[in-house]
Amino acid sequence: MTDVVGLEQQIADIVRDVLQIDVASPDADLMATGMFDSLAVVSLIAEIETTLGFELPLDEFEVDSFRTIERIAAFVTAASQPREGVG
Repeated sequence: MTDVVGLEQQIADIVRDVLQIDVASPDADLMATGMFDSLAVVSLIAEIETTLGFELPLDEFEVDSFRTIERIAAFVTAASQPREGVG
């Protein structure tokens, strides 16, 4: 996944459609503003995996990775890259 802006928009669309949350900016802190809680993060992870067709590496998950749309997109991009030693 190399189109980061497109991925950010896709994630923002998922947040809007699934969680009913409109995010004003890709760098808005969703945790600090109270828009996201742990249930929202779990729902978002499940929907991202369904929409994008692969599992996110939850062993590498940190809550800070889901604070903003930008960070979520970066996490998803990194997760979609082939990993050394896995196979």
